[in-house]
Amino acid sequence: MPPALAACLPGGVLPLGVLHEMEPEAGAEVQHGAVVAGFAARLLARLPDSQQGGGKPWLWLAGRGDLYPPGLLALGLDPGRLVLACGRDDAAVLAAMEAGLRGGGFGAVVGEAGRLTRLAARRLQLACLRHGTTGLLLHRWPYGRPAGAGDETPSAVTRWRIGVAPSGEGGAPRWRLALLHARGGVPGEWLVEAGERDATDPVRVVAELADPAAAAQRRRLG
Repeated sequence: MPPALAACLPGGVLPLGVLHEMEPEAGAEVQHGAVVAGFAARLLARLPDSQQGGGKPWLWLAGRGDLYPPGLLALGLDPGRLVLACGRDDAAVLAAMEAGLRGGGFGAVVGEAGRLTRLAARRLQLACLRHGTTGLLLHRWPYGRPAGAGDETPSAVTRWRIGVAPSGEGGAPRWRLALLHARGGVPGEWLVEAGERDATDPVRVVAELADPAAAAQRRRLG
């Protein structure tokens, strides 16, 4: 992670082998879920196992089969390592996600769902810990929940909110990225963009958007 993000994360790195939550900003331009999925794909492509040029496949579960794997190449993600599956509803997706995490056969497991109850989040987190597999739970809207709605999920180690942003001069994808919760860390908000395909970090920070009080708190903790 770039230094500005690392300063907000526990130990200065994104924790692996645990559950992370991602949800979209409110707004019609992100309702279909592509913005959150794009950021998750970029993050997935830069997990340590992914940068070794091999490793276990990734499981991606959704209630709709609208993910276009070839489009992920631009984000540095090899679609040949993806195992895609659809569930009939949120319950089915979450159950399959838990099974995938517990099985230990995947490098990471991504699930797209709407609501996530505290009990379901706890089960997913325990499943991550069982085999050290990283789990990414992506909230989808309109068939999921709108941003900020539903149950809080304290079992997730980090919770992010992702919004769309205009591309830069080079055409690289950009996101408004907010870290809402980090166990052992502090919140923050940035404008980020995907770096080069072979870059070590998943994104680079274009601008810090956090309020001055939050920035001051991070400096004190650092």
